[in-house]
Amino acid sequence: MKTALVLLTTILALVATISHAATDQKQTVNMAIFWLDADIEPTSDWHGWTLTRCGIGENLLQIDENLKFKPVIAEKWEQPDPLTTIFTIRQGIKFQNGRPADAAACKASIERALKITDRKDAQLPIASISAVGNRLTIKTSRPFATLNNVLADPVFIIVDTQAAAENPHSFKFKPITTGAFMVESFSPETGMILKKNPYYWKRQLNVETVNVKYISDASTRTMALQSGELDFATQISPADLKVLSSNDKVHIIEGPNLRVFTSRINFAHPWMKIKELRQAIRYAIHKDIYAEKIANGIPARGPFNSMLPFGHDGQDSYHYDAEKAKQLLDQAGIVDTDHDGLREYQGKNITLKYICMTNHGARARNIGIAMQSDLKKVGIAMEVQQQENFAEAAQKGDFDFLFERWTSAPTLDPQYFLESGFKTGARGNRGRYSNQELDQLLEQLTSVSNRAQRNELGRKGAQILMDDVASLFFFYEKGNVVHSKRISGIHKFISDIYYIDDRLELVND
Repeated sequence: MKTALVLLTTILALVATISHAATDQKQTVNMAIFWLDADIEPTSDWHGWTLTRCGIGENLLQIDENLKFKPVIAEKWEQPDPLTTIFTIRQGIKFQNGRPADAAACKASIERALKITDRKDAQLPIASISAVGNRLTIKTSRPFATLNNVLADPVFIIVDTQAAAENPHSFKFKPITTGAFMVESFSPETGMILKKNPYYWKRQLNVETVNVKYISDASTRTMALQSGELDFATQISPADLKVLSSNDKVHIIEGPNLRVFTSRINFAHPWMKIKELRQAIRYAIHKDIYAEKIANGIPARGPFNSMLPFGHDGQDSYHYDAEKAKQLLDQAGIVDTDHDGLREYQGKNITLKYICMTNHGARARNIGIAMQSDLKKVGIAMEVQQQENFAEAAQKGDFDFLFERWTSAPTLDPQYFLESGFKTGARGNRGRYSNQELDQLLEQLTSVSNRAQRNELGRKGAQILMDDVASLFFFYEKGNVVHSKRISGIHKFISDIYYIDDRLELVND
């Protein structure tokens, strides 16, 4: 009798465990991200993007799917004078550990970010920050038109600074924020497990767990969507989108985004400092064909697409003209003296090096191969390498062309990209580009508060880069999001900073 009772108890426990596991699975969403950093400390580099993309971190205000500012932790804001902005913080918001995320906590979070961030473009000319009741007042030392733009950057995700101070090491992997989902575990190799935030301020969620898988390869993401292993993925290749379009269990959302794909030029190499060579390269390549036929993208006219008020939708600075390319090379003295079909620089055949990252996919490599063919026709040799150790090669400057992808205006202002990527000495300026005219323009941007003037300076800055051939701007991406029909509340964000948010919901069977 006792044995039978034990057996019955064991069976009931097993049934309960299986039932609980099945329930957990039903309330779990599996999503993929294609990029993951070594940690998710929002003040470090661009690591905070993972937090906003996965519904973990929130700012005072953010940018919605239509490129408009939306109130989040701050329910409203006002600017009584050019130096003062007052944010009204929502009543009752708590961090994921239950502590209040009031005006004082927001003040501490912003001050922490300003103190420790390594992002120079995220610095603010702060005179003072004060918190009284639910009012957070920020005073700047000079008129600063882009205060809200910068505060919407993931660097300024509102975090529990007390938790960060108590255990700074673990905070890098499990930051305490206010978002709909909280980090239960993090691995830079595999991804994250997120749980529903029990203190979430906005609405009750029916998703208990989000399994965030780090899958850098687009084809692997596609296969996982096909098999039902994933409920959500983004940046699917055009060829794979055609395959998925016949799958009645998934929904595809396509639309433009602010991502621009470029090949940065290495100005540390003396031959790349020769403007005629850079111009010749631009004339020699069928850039628009690469964009449309290889990448299925929109041919780029500089870093900013025409959706932005500082974007450029006119003619390209350099159209395809192989004869013009040859003339420029001759003028620069880069000629073929030994008649082997290759031009020489200082007595040696000039062979350029194009590198791209493995997870940039086939289109990055194929663009390099197409460039290689076009340049050979004007007497320039080029090697194409797709590398796992891309970051190391980029750091060492072991390239002539460095294939990159940038979200050029994530906070809807031109200064971020121009300053981060091309200002003399900037951290993201891996090609060591230096242009006094651009640097002076960026100094103007720092002090100009009028929005129309900032847009005009953004256009001028982009034109400087195009005319000077500071980089090869190939294409703007046609973004996409694919999700299973078992979830809803998914939106295609033009800014690419966000993927899921509190609107994520499991659809009832």
